Amino acid sequence: MYKRNDSWYSDFWYKGERYSESPGPVSKSVAKEKDRDFRSRIASGEYVKKKNNPLFDKAMDEHLKRSEAINQPKTYKKNLDSAKRLRAHFGKRRIGSIEGNESLIRQYVAKRKAEIKAKQLKQGRDPSQLSFTTINRELALLRAMFNKLIKAGKARKNPVSLITMFEEQERERILSKDEIQKIFQAIDKADARYHHLKDIMIVALNTAMRKGEILNMKKDWVNLKTGIITVPRYAMKRKRKDKRVPINFAIRPILSNRLKQNPKSEYVFVNPKTGKQYWDVSNGWTTIINKAGFKGKPNVDKIRFHDLRHTAATMLARSGKDIKFIAQYLGHTDVKTSARYIHYDDKDLQKGAENLAELTSNFTTPKTVSL
Repeated sequence: MYKRNDSWYSDFWYKGERYSESPGPVSKSVAKEKDRDFRSRIASGEYVKKKNNPLFDKAMDEHLKRSEAINQPKTYKKNLDSAKRLRAHFGKRRIGSIEGNESLIRQYVAKRKAEIKAKQLKQGRDPSQLSFTTINRELALLRAMFNKLIKAGKARKNPVSLITMFEEQERERILSKDEIQKIFQAIDKADARYHHLKDIMIVALNTAMRKGEILNMKKDWVNLKTGIITVPRYAMKRKRKDKRVPINFAIRPILSNRLKQNPKSEYVFVNPKTGKQYWDVSNGWTTIINKAGFKGKPNVDKIRFHDLRHTAATMLARSGKDIKFIAQYLGHTDVKTSARYIHYDDKDLQKGAENLAELTSNFTTPKTVSL
């Protein structure tokens, strides 16, 4: 410990690393006390050097760069929105002051819950239907960032591990034949701007492909001779191998026709006016769903495009295909994930009950005895 001008400094080596800190212009006795505390924090591992204790803003910048490189544009955009909320609360703090700080995390959750509640009530949402899953997405981003920091040796604990996530509301719905027909009719009656949605919807129902996979489908993915669409692993989230999707008679003419169109484009679904691929169909889909008479709040009780994937999985299950087949068809490596895509209604359950009655009738139906 030494003094320079009016300030005292602690300067020493510990386990091959040099540590230096100044309590400022204080008395010698206070400086000694600060020095002992400084050495104690280093020995216990509590103290972390600034180079291994970055600012939250800097750590988030690095994490978002990784997100942009590995995630789909839509996911990256959602991460940007979540990061904006997180920065407002944690931005100027260092990582070491956040990790393990349960009260700080709970303050963030309480603040966001109040904001979301006020917004949803203002929009006319019923109090019983309030959803806070947006906070789950934000905490998921925070958790992922801290996991990376822990691996890099820049954090020791993940603060999100102290928090219980909000219950996710199951929003998936399975379309009936009548609902599918109503949507097709709405597309046919709409002007030409929306007609491409019919082909895209038919492909979705017959392949169970995700919206992004369909819109990003390249012509060289499609092989009409072998009857297979090969979705490369780079086009899917966290996949280690390509996905092979069969081409059935319902989509073969659609793909055959699309492959001949727009020869200058490498994509299957191309906007004829711009000559470029359709990047998103969300606005058009919402318009058509409204025209088809399906009113409701987006992502709550209104039909989403992703519901077509759930509908396809459920139709496969109703046709008698087992869960392993369905998992491979959807491109899932875990059958548990596929199980969440299958939804049976009351008619399905009643049919199952009747099947059981037929199977068990031989030994459960009382025999009448003639007197």
